[in-house]
Amino acid sequence: MSHKFVSALMIMAFIAVCTPSWAQDTEAEPSFRLLRDSATAAAELELEEEAAARWVPAIHKGTMEFSFFLGFINLKTTLLAHDQIIYKYTEESTYWGDVAIEGANSFKPGIRLGYNFTKWFALEGIGTVSFAEYTTTVENRVQRPNEAGSPVLPFEPVLGEFDAEARSLITGSVGLNALVYPFNIKGDAQGRLHPFLTAGFSKMWYDMNSNYTDGAAGTSDVNIGGGIRLLADENISIRLEALFHSHTVEFTPAEYFRKLDEGTTLIPLNEYPIVGESFDERRVESFESQSVSAISFSLGVQGSF
Repeated sequence: MSHKFVSALMIMAFIAVCTPSWAQDTEAEPSFRLLRDSATAAAELELEEEAAARWVPAIHKGTMEFSFFLGFINLKTTLLAHDQIIYKYTEESTYWGDVAIEGANSFKPGIRLGYNFTKWFALEGIGTVSFAEYTTTVENRVQRPNEAGSPVLPFEPVLGEFDAEARSLITGSVGLNALVYPFNIKGDAQGRLHPFLTAGFSKMWYDMNSNYTDGAAGTSDVNIGGGIRLLADENISIRLEALFHSHTVEFTPAEYFRKLDEGTTLIPLNEYPIVGESFDERRVESFESQSVSAISFSLGVQGSF
């Protein structure tokens, strides 16, 4: 191996070892520039974003409202009454008396869809349905054998366990209510609690599973009341409400009281008023209308969009 070749190898090795050190010595040191104006701008931006995200509870104009609620309506009032009407029929005798049907406290769920025209006034479309069981009383009872020419018996028959109807009562309604937040008229409408007043009009239907009625009875209901609304967060509210309802209801009499022997024996819906000194027998043509005053309560969840 020649002397020049060995010298070349030694020079190349020296360059290879020393190059990283030279590169490290000549590498520029990192610099950090902290500008006070930039840091201040970033902090202000963060505060602005936090303020924008902070929710202020309030009733807002132009929002849609949808709610679902559960409640009760007290229909414990007379819904149908008729004197000296048939209440029982057997092969041996026909029975009649003063019949009165009364409703009960009914479970009443429903929905609302509304729009806030201002921070204090809204209109709501409302749909409800209620479920209960009605009860019947029969007084001044009379029994007459079915044999031709038989007189009425001289005593009042005992009311059997199943002689008086006790069946299902269903109601439904659709209507429109106006809603006013009185404290928001001159205020800023802010806060979590918002008392309100409401009133409206609805179409209501009563459907009784009864031998006396021919289908559902419709009526027009007027209601007025109020409540309080709690804004839980930006989109969800809790709403408590009480309403007073007023309307009349009048059922259409069924053509037949009972259908026996697979429909081959038809028992007409008859009444037996006293005419002179005897009972007259005739079809029931109509029922008197009944005035209904009822109070309903509801608790619901309401969404704002």
